[in-house]
Amino acid sequence: MASAGCPAPLARRAVAALTDPAWQVRVGAATALSVADPGTAVPVLAKALADTNADVRKAAVLALTRHRATDDARAALATATTDTDADVRAYVTRAL
Repeated sequence: MASAGCPAPLARRAVAALTDPAWQVRVGAATALSVADPGTAVPVLAKALADTNADVRKAAVLALTRHRATDDARAALATATTDTDADVRAYVTRAL
């Protein structure tokens, strides 16, 4: 979806996929949302920063990085500076 630009119909599917039980699907969904409309993507990516899987949180950080022109994305990224995973914190540090 990310390579297709993640238009609205696909973005809705990606938003739904962020609740999939498989972490790999959630990572793919976050990646797809990196190129979706920020109004759709940023709120759900901000929630994904609390995912139990570090790979999903890293994908959410990377996706939010693509939206960092928005105040909400920067605010969400700032909340991840205290993540328990060092890789997530490193991605956030690079993004900010």
